[in-house]
Amino acid sequence: MAFVLFGLGGLFLNLVTLLMGVIPNSFPEKREQNIQKIVHYSFRAFYWYLKVFRLINGKCKGLERLPSTAYIFVANHPTLLDIVLILAILPRAICVVKPEIMSSIYMGGVARTAGYISNEDGEKLIDACVKKLNQGTPIIIFPEGTRSLPQTLRLFKRSAAWIALKSDFPIVPAVLSITAPILMKDWKWYHVPPHSMEMLVDIHEPIILEKVLNNPKYDTVSARKLTSHLQQFFESKVIFNDIGSNGK
Repeated sequence: MAFVLFGLGGLFLNLVTLLMGVIPNSFPEKREQNIQKIVHYSFRAFYWYLKVFRLINGKCKGLERLPSTAYIFVANHPTLLDIVLILAILPRAICVVKPEIMSSIYMGGVARTAGYISNEDGEKLIDACVKKLNQGTPIIIFPEGTRSLPQTLRLFKRSAAWIALKSDFPIVPAVLSITAPILMKDWKWYHVPPHSMEMLVDIHEPIILEKVLNNPKYDTVSARKLTSHLQQFFESKVIFNDIGSNGK
């Protein structure tokens, strides 16, 4: 029932954004901000529903660590619900998403009108993210590129590092943890856990480039070192519960 509600909610949001998109607007940035707020409050309502019916209990720790300016929100990606909880927490932010999300019947309209960025073109992706950061909009990115494997992190891609090096905005690492394998990679829909799932977003101190790299530059060496630092950081923080990919 919850996932049916989520799908219907996505279609409704698409309709709302479609209507807002056809209304003449001299300030496209303002329209994007309005859509971001709509997504934020819609996802907050969805998580309230999940919590009230004891399906999923989402929590956040470390909100006070978020910078007052724009930032690059980097997180591991255990389940499909990660982005829903993150956007329910952050009142204004955009996501780096797969190309298929941009054309999805459920979230495509929302993604485009909210200013989300496709990850299909590396250089355009970096420039688009830097532009949004300079406008004051936080960027959410999953460096694994897709959901984590059941018991390990994937090799991080360098997009977050390139964006940070070119923009000089801080990286905010957020470690996500879950207590049940719902919507993980290779999860079977009929493997329903006997109890509600706990989800935690643990926000850590922002990573300042100068404290990680001796002489940060917009080059391959710095991008590789920063990505390696991020990989090691998350591998030291992420705790994999004893939950297999089949949900047993």
